[in-house]
Amino acid sequence: MGVTNNAPFLQTLVDRGPASYGVNVIAERSTFQSGETGGWTELKVAKVSVMQAPPLYHTTGEVLDVISAPGLERMARFLANFVTAAAGATRAQLNP
Repeated sequence: MGVTNNAPFLQTLVDRGPASYGVNVIAERSTFQSGETGGWTELKVAKVSVMQAPPLYHTTGEVLDVISAPGLERMARFLANFVTAAAGATRAQLNP
């Protein structure tokens, strides 16, 4: 997961994900920006990227049957909480 501006408020939400929702956030904190957010590169606001990659990413093995339904549900719950919390945050919390 990447938070482009490393905002402490958003990073705290990311850090709580594994314990609160059981999502597997295995990477260190990052400020990476995925290609999907490229259209907003010039905006000086926080952009958050979530990516599941190895081992099947962009291979012929990346098929619907390998998706973990419980894992997908955990991630959906985490993201719903993340978006709700971010929506209630101040601009200063999102863009310190």
